[in-house]
Amino acid sequence: MQWQENSIVLSSKLFTENSRIITVFNKTIGKTFGLVRGTRTPIQHGDISHVRWNGRTSEQLGTFKIENIFSPFIYALNNSWGIFILESVCFLCSKGLPEKAPHPELFDSLKELLPSISYANGLANYALFEVKFLSNVGLGLDLSRCALTGRSDDLFYVSPRTGRAATQEAGEKYKDRLFILPQFLISRDDNPTDHDIFRALCITEHFLKMYFCGINNGKLPLSRSCLMMELSKNIEEIKSEN
Repeated sequence: MQWQENSIVLSSKLFTENSRIITVFNKTIGKTFGLVRGTRTPIQHGDISHVRWNGRTSEQLGTFKIENIFSPFIYALNNSWGIFILESVCFLCSKGLPEKAPHPELFDSLKELLPSISYANGLANYALFEVKFLSNVGLGLDLSRCALTGRSDDLFYVSPRTGRAATQEAGEKYKDRLFILPQFLISRDDNPTDHDIFRALCITEHFLKMYFCGINNGKLPLSRSCLMMELSKNIEEIKSEN
C-alpha cells in the first residue's frame, strides 16, 4: 500500500541511529506516523512537505520519503513569539488529535497559519487557530448568539462552563464569573491589540486544559506558557508608557 500527499510535520523523534519516527498531519488521513531512514536533510516540526508513505498494510508503521516544500522554522526566529507559536500548534495537533482521523478544515487553518507566524498578525491567527482546534475536538465555543437572550449583537462575555456567549446586559450580574469576549473572535475585520489576544488565549487555555485533562493531565506546552508571559510583558510595558 502507498499514498502521497502534502503534509505538515508535527514531531520527529530518534528511533535508531540512522532513522527517525515522524508524525505528520494532512487533509486526507489526518495525523499519522512513519519511519524515515538515513535522511541527511533536517526535518523540522512545522515543515510543509510532500510525503510518500509505503507499507504492507495501513495498520503498520510504514516508511516515509519526505521532500520539504516550506519550512517556517527559520522565519519563526524573526520575532519573540514565532517559535512559541510554532511549537505550540505542533504540540496541540500531535498530542491532541486522534490518529488517522481527518480534520480537513483544521489542516487548512494550520497551513494558512504557519507562513504568518513571523508577521504582526501571527498572534491573532494563532488564537483563531486554537478556537478552530477546540471546535474540531468537540469543545467548540458558541460565539454566534447570546445563550440567555438569543441575540447576536452586543456579545461581550463567554461562559467558562459552556463556552457560550452572552450580551453585556444579560451577563452583567454574572460578570465576575465570565470571560470578556475579544471582538476579533467574532469579527475577522477587527484589529486586535495584545490585550485582546491575551484575553482570547485565556479563554482557549481554559477549554484546552479541560480537553487535555485526560490526555496530558491538563498540561499545555511550555512554549504556550512562554507566549502568554511574553504577551503579558508587552501589555505591562504599554501600560507603563501610558
